[in-house]
Amino acid sequence: MSYNAEAKADAVSPERLAGRYSYLEREGLLPLPTRDGVTIIVELAHKEWAEECLKRLLLYSGPAVRLTGVVMKEDFPLEPLLEQLSAETELSFLPYERGNYRTNEALADARTSFVVLVEDRVMVTPGWLGELLWPAIDDPAAYVTAPCSAAEEQEGRAVLRFGNDLELSAYVNHQLSRFRGEWQEVQVLSGPCLIITRDILQRTGGLDASLGERRYIIADWCLRARQLGARLALSSASYVHVLQPLEGNTGYTDGGEQAAYAEAGRAYCAKWGLPDERLGEAGLPVPGELSALERQPAIPLGRTAAALPLVTAVVYFEDKWPAAASMQRQLLLQAQQSYGNIRWVSVRDSWADTSPDFPVHEQDTVITVQGEKLWLHALESFSAMYQSEVTVYLSASVSYDSEYVTRIVKALQHSTAALIVSAAPGLAESELPSYPERGAAAVLPLERTAHRGGIMPGRIVKRESSRRSLLLCPGPELAVGYIAGGPASGAGGSVNDNLPSDGEGGTRK
Repeated sequence: MSYNAEAKADAVSPERLAGRYSYLEREGLLPLPTRDGVTIIVELAHKEWAEECLKRLLLYSGPAVRLTGVVMKEDFPLEPLLEQLSAETELSFLPYERGNYRTNEALADARTSFVVLVEDRVMVTPGWLGELLWPAIDDPAAYVTAPCSAAEEQEGRAVLRFGNDLELSAYVNHQLSRFRGEWQEVQVLSGPCLIITRDILQRTGGLDASLGERRYIIADWCLRARQLGARLALSSASYVHVLQPLEGNTGYTDGGEQAAYAEAGRAYCAKWGLPDERLGEAGLPVPGELSALERQPAIPLGRTAAALPLVTAVVYFEDKWPAAASMQRQLLLQAQQSYGNIRWVSVRDSWADTSPDFPVHEQDTVITVQGEKLWLHALESFSAMYQSEVTVYLSASVSYDSEYVTRIVKALQHSTAALIVSAAPGLAESELPSYPERGAAAVLPLERTAHRGGIMPGRIVKRESSRRSLLLCPGPELAVGYIAGGPASGAGGSVNDNLPSDGEGGTRK
């Protein structure tokens, strides 16, 4: 063979082509193996790591990606991220909403062939994404792929420590050169990074947030995908670094969180017919005969249908409130309540100022009348107009803690009473009035009263005082119950925090 022929053969060798490919990929000069790009959904829960995670994803994922950050915790500080990353046009955020699992909402909005679901404790390196897309191209049934990491189950777990970013990049490149293109099928995935094809996402549906803990939520989704014929791939060539709490810190701040995690594990086992004892095994317990189990239903993508009972919160303004002050107080009351499924209704006696342009949210209502009689009539009559499972009365002149509505709803769910009265602040459970007999005369403080939907609660009257604070005289057929932890007196003036005296009509005891 001539020198030229030998050189030509050497030039087209697979090893040399692979080396060139590796160089182009490391330098970010190769496009991803998909025409429509990739959607990356980042679950934001760790304020100390989130910014670095997002910056790395933006830097190392290539130009054909779109990122959505989903805030997973109510106390997560989103504002600093908005300030730091406001110039990134390919990045958007979904703020936290109580009662709505917004990861499913982000998944529903994905329009690309591949969707990445990643936690904000994942630190990626150059070229991390491309290798994870190949299993679905190699095998059309390999719909789900995960990289190795310290948080992946079973074969994929690789607990490593790196002194700096150079050490991490060197290890990732070494693994890529050794195992390029290699992947294996596994029974379950639960780690912090998944690549999903849009086809299997549409068929399997969203994540089951009722399981509570992400580890079980991801594993459950993977098992449901397997029931539809999907293969789960673990990429031997890919590694992402997952930040962990400091040694000795479990990540749980109290016993309640540990109990919640244990409850999530039991819920997962119950869903898949596994004994609770298997939670003590290494890795996640998985059904041995998955095909023999009844197929789990798909969970709809998009906004979570509210599992919480619908509450109508009636805010009434006793004094002459200007429109601007009314709006400010209404918004404050709305922001204070942590309950996630409230429809707000404001009832104002405008006296001389009708203020027809009083602003409200689209789903809310403002009833503005002139005159005290019409004001009282509107408060008595509105329950016939607005159907909900619970109606709560809130005075604009009273301060309420953030869990007030939640406590009221729980009390009605676990009580046979038609009406619930929140007793004075500081009153112990042992000091609460007992449930009275039906038919006994009663006068209740309206600002601390709630009732079940579908009933007429009774007659609303004024207190005998200079203020227009209100009392509710329930019908004799309605049973009344009491709970501790009432609102404090506050914003617009003092409110009597005790249950009404006998002089006001008699307290039901």
